[in-house]
Amino acid sequence: MRITNRVSLFWAIMINEFKIISREPGGLLILIIMPYLVAGGMAAMASFFTRVNGVDFIRQFIGFEIIMVSVIMVQTGARFLNEERSGGRLEALMATPVSMYMVLFATSIVMVLVNVGAYVVASLPIVYGTFGLSGLVRLIPSMIIVIVGLMPLYGIGLALAGLVIRIRDVDALMNVVTSLITVLSGATYPLYVLPKWISAVVVAMPMYQLYQSTLSIIMGGGVSALIYGLAASTVAYLMLGVFTYGRIEKSVLKAGIR
Repeated sequence: MRITNRVSLFWAIMINEFKIISREPGGLLILIIMPYLVAGGMAAMASFFTRVNGVDFIRQFIGFEIIMVSVIMVQTGARFLNEERSGGRLEALMATPVSMYMVLFATSIVMVLVNVGAYVVASLPIVYGTFGLSGLVRLIPSMIIVIVGLMPLYGIGLALAGLVIRIRDVDALMNVVTSLITVLSGATYPLYVLPKWISAVVVAMPMYQLYQSTLSIIMGGGVSALIYGLAASTVAYLMLGVFTYGRIEKSVLKAGIR
């Protein structure tokens, strides 16, 4: 397949995914208002015990924002394949000459754009209200960090997409994944309250690296040293995702989808 044909096909898949998402504007609205509801609820409860200022609220806000986009990114490929299987289209899709890597990457890129857009729109009022124009300027590099940080999560999602071809209880799997992301993000529990071995796992996860790197930039601390860990995670988890999905897809094509 020529490069121009690949690009056209990739673009067509993205446009189709955008059309599907645009049919549910309520979901886009939830992406924007949910961080305020959760962070606001947490701040309200904390206010009974201590004074909550704008900086504390931003920490909670950014933390939940990262958890939310991480969960969506990890689940995108798996949800897509599950919907295709439920609609009886998965076998035909996998039998086409189009690489499933291209299909899954195109659908995931759409979610990257949606997630980043929701992050920027949701963050504008609170960042401007706390830091003024300097905060809005810092939103630009933080947006780039979020884009980069979603790539290792796409790698994890690619591995999960392979598992979805094998198993049918997708909702149970996604519930476990959501719980793990919430705990291992470092945004819900401070590291000092966790056992040391869990803290080490948290630091090695892209969610924590993304959260701390984004927070550091928004707070005016510049680029965190964790950006190097995020870059390493991007390479490692993308390789893991490509390898895992490739092995499972190959075995499924031989044995058939059950």
